[in-house]
Amino acid sequence: MDKTKHGIALFITLMVIASIMSIIAVSFTYLEKVQKDAGTTSAILQGNLLHKNTVNILKSQGFDKKQGDTEKLKILYTMPLLLSEPKSGFSLNISCKPLMVGVPISWLDKSLFPKTPTKVVLASEVLTSVMELYDVQEPNELERLILQAATGKVSQNEDDAPRIRSKKGIVSKRQFYRIISDYRLLFDDPKVLSIPWDRYFSFVELKSDTQIDGSYLSPEFISVAFEIPIEIVKESWIIGETTLQSFLSENSTDNKYKKLFSDKALNAMHCEETYAYRDGQYKMNFDYIKGRSSNFEFNGKAE
Repeated sequence: MDKTKHGIALFITLMVIASIMSIIAVSFTYLEKVQKDAGTTSAILQGNLLHKNTVNILKSQGFDKKQGDTEKLKILYTMPLLLSEPKSGFSLNISCKPLMVGVPISWLDKSLFPKTPTKVVLASEVLTSVMELYDVQEPNELERLILQAATGKVSQNEDDAPRIRSKKGIVSKRQFYRIISDYRLLFDDPKVLSIPWDRYFSFVELKSDTQIDGSYLSPEFISVAFEIPIEIVKESWIIGETTLQSFLSENSTDNKYKKLFSDKALNAMHCEETYAYRDGQYKMNFDYIKGRSSNFEFNGKAE
């Protein structure tokens, strides 16, 4: 029986790798057409093409549904793909990690959830706990700045892309860290920059069916959300394998937020791609949630 399961897992692995390899095939064809163009412009065009192809491959592998295939997600999250083509010198590294590992920061906006106040309660409790845990000097002021952005009551910085300014709430990590930087400058509190915020919160555009990934939660989030010592969580929580409900039951903890978490792993991930083009390495990243890409960023030439 174990050999059968191992064979199935291996077959799925080979299928995923073979499908993603097709990204390279398309990219090489395009690469020949743009090699005579200006370096940076060509690199951006190449990045856009790779991004589009990656999204298409993720869709073709069934990652366009709300809940994902457990085995495929394990492969994607634990096995970064390094692909290369010696003749042209082109190479590509793709790595993805779970996105919804904490509570969406925009759940702090009470006006969005008149019928589901537990979303606001959970987000507020986690924020309060994190500020206490890391000894934030001016917690009320930090909460005020975050709430202003989460509720869309203040305009975003001028250098934000128009697509971000037009959306209500905090929809990207970059946007959130701008708020954190503003607080640090206003109140001279450097501690706030050392907090691993993405271990407690997610920064995405909200949908009516947005949930937290019940299979890939960070230990830090579980600890503050359910008041369980972090040492205990790290000992028994196996990311991607343990279910939240079974973990809480084993630790005699009630889950009053049960409806806010998915029963199975979600097709919600953050992907980064690094590729070699001519004499440089270029990076880009994006969020991918059940068939849709958002928060695409071309990071330019890597150092």
